[in-house]
Amino acid sequence: MSVALFGGTFNPVHFGHLRIATELAELLQVDSIRMMPCAFPPHRGEPEVSGEQRLEMLQLAIGRETTLDTEDIELQRPAPSYSIDTVRLIREQIGDQTPLFLCIGMDALNSLDSWHDWQRISQYCHIIVSSRPSFSIPQTGYLADWITLHRCDDLTTLKQSAQGKIYFCELTMLAISSTSIRNKVSNGENICYLTPESVVDYIQHHHLYE
Repeated sequence: MSVALFGGTFNPVHFGHLRIATELAELLQVDSIRMMPCAFPPHRGEPEVSGEQRLEMLQLAIGRETTLDTEDIELQRPAPSYSIDTVRLIREQIGDQTPLFLCIGMDALNSLDSWHDWQRISQYCHIIVSSRPSFSIPQTGYLADWITLHRCDDLTTLKQSAQGKIYFCELTMLAISSTSIRNKVSNGENICYLTPESVVDYIQHHHLYE
């Protein structure tokens, strides 16, 4: 069975995240998308909300949705969350023959060559890239050449191997961000309909982002 990882800080999770994850599950035809909060993002400051709280909000948001699941592998590690370590560990768990997908946005792809040991990520998984406003596929430089070498535009062909390819897709991008939700909470504004009601209740109960 194929495994798909959709990582992020999810600080907090919102309907934009959930919509993307649902469409990825349909596109890749996997039983579930593992939504994976990172503990210490190497390219960002440490979130003001703990990894455990972000995971709990994610679990509440998913509820009984069978196509979505949570993955806490990065929260179990004390070191910064490097994607290469994560996909290596997941690959060890699922074996050599099971397709593994790492789902990222076009913005993340544009900075991929700044990731730790980034050239080896494709040795363990496929990379699925979704579009982002104001970002496009790199056209020049070493990263562009690397993308050209690994790119596959046929999903059926890609899924015949367990790792090694990059695939680009268009997904529904809702105009919601975790930053805007945090700012609204800080300003005492309503965040209903931006994130599930269970997450709104959790944020209010624990006085997060105030």
